Amino acid sequence: MSRIAKVVFRATNGVEISCSVRYEGSQNLVAVPARISSLVDQVGASGDEHVLLLVERGFEFPLVRDESGVYRVDRSHAIRPGFLDEVKSSIIAPTKDQRLQYGRYCHTLSVSSVVGAVGYGAGLPGWTATSVVNCASLLAFGVVLFAVGAVLSKGEK
Repeated sequence: MSRIAKVVFRATNGVEISCSVRYEGSQNLVAVPARISSLVDQVGASGDEHVLLLVERGFEFPLVRDESGVYRVDRSHAIRPGFLDEVKSSIIAPTKDQRLQYGRYCHTLSVSSVVGAVGYGAGLPGWTATSVVNCASLLAFGVVLFAVGAVLSKGEK
C-alpha cells in the first residue's frame, strides 16, 4: 500500500529542499518527483555532494538510487539523534518555546520559594539568627529565580 511521505534533499552547496513523495512501504520504494531528480542530476554534474533522506517517525533514512533509476530506502543507515544528544541540545541551544517553558518553570520555583519562606517564618515559635538566614535565603532564591524566569520568558528581542 502506498502512502505520502516526506523526503529531504540536502547538498553541500547549501541547498535543502523537502517535498512529499509516494512511498511503497512494503517494497521500500520511493517515487521521487521529476524536479528533485533533475536537481540531483544538476548537483551531481556540478561536483557537489548530496543526500536524499526519507523522514519517517523521527528517523531519517537515506535513499539509494539503483541502476534502473528507482530510489530505495536504506534502512540499515537510519539517522536519529540519541537521547543524550537531544538533552544536550535542549540545554545548550534551546528553542524559543523551550526557553519560554524554562522561564515558566523558574517562575514556578520562584513562587514556591517565596511561599516556603512565608510558611517557614509563620511556623516558627521564635526568631533566631538561623531562622532569619533561612527565610532571607528562600526570599533571595525567589528573587533570583524570578529574574532568571523573566530573562528566559522574554522571547524575541
